[in-house]
Amino acid sequence: MKADNKLDKTRNKSYKKLALSFLLTVFKLLAGLSGNSTLLLADAVRSFSEFINESIRFLDLSIANKPEDKNHNYGHGKITTLCTGAGACMLLLAGFHTFSLSSGELLMFIQGKEPEAPGMIALFAAVSALVLRDIIFAESDESRVKESPSKARTRIKDLFLSGFVILGMGCTFLPGKGFDIADSFAAVLLSLYLLWNSGRLLYRTTDELIEASLEDENNRRIREIISQTENVTDWGELKTRRIGRRIAINVCLSVNNSLSIREAVEIANLVEERLKAAFEEDTYVLIKIEPNQEKKQTFKTRGRSSEEERRKTGTLV
Repeated sequence: MKADNKLDKTRNKSYKKLALSFLLTVFKLLAGLSGNSTLLLADAVRSFSEFINESIRFLDLSIANKPEDKNHNYGHGKITTLCTGAGACMLLLAGFHTFSLSSGELLMFIQGKEPEAPGMIALFAAVSALVLRDIIFAESDESRVKESPSKARTRIKDLFLSGFVILGMGCTFLPGKGFDIADSFAAVLLSLYLLWNSGRLLYRTTDELIEASLEDENNRRIREIISQTENVTDWGELKTRRIGRRIAINVCLSVNNSLSIREAVEIANLVEERLKAAFEEDTYVLIKIEPNQEKKQTFKTRGRSSEEERRKTGTLV
């Protein structure tokens, strides 16, 4: 029952953030068009990226978290991957469009043509969007004291980018014709950031779809957890991959040959528990156990060796 209440609260927060991100995207888009601000249009693309992220989180809660079934042995996490890739493509196209607009204005300025400065409505919209977003997100999020380091870094980055947009637009109202291009120059920088971010997201999505292994840092954590587990003498055949927001880990453990089957199973269960605790509860873990012999032979190798010995001694007919 508590789990259902927690899931409902998470969904309600996702609804609020989804609606807010959509409203901010439309608000900035309309204000950028009416206020003649390319920078605000680029910032609308940034809000659209937040809308895509919240859509993926909502999709993850409603569909991707469904348990595995007969036709989907590893669950439905790849739905999140596909939608993330589609969203990254949309952001890439939008980023190219804003970069084309802003770089075109910069080129006109270099050629001696005076650009049209943004109106005061654009600056007012940028400030209003920052205040509105911070207030609503603060109400929908948990207490900032309980904020995770990743969420805190994300909040600081968003505040920095919003401040950068306001500063870029504000410079156009300074005296002197040279400041009129500040809006377009800042838009070029923000568009480049959006292109880099969407390109990185698309690369990560493609990597996941072609079943690439986890990052080196995560693989190193897995190896450390396995190596530090008691009675594990050796390990190998480590295979990892992502399934949406989840991960799958396959590994072969070697244990002392004198251990019973029950003790070997307990070791495998302990490794599985530690891996799930280090990452997340719904991590898929598949562990194979082999006895550690002096020659470190696998089951198949030992079977072939014993068969060859029997042939040599003439006991195999």
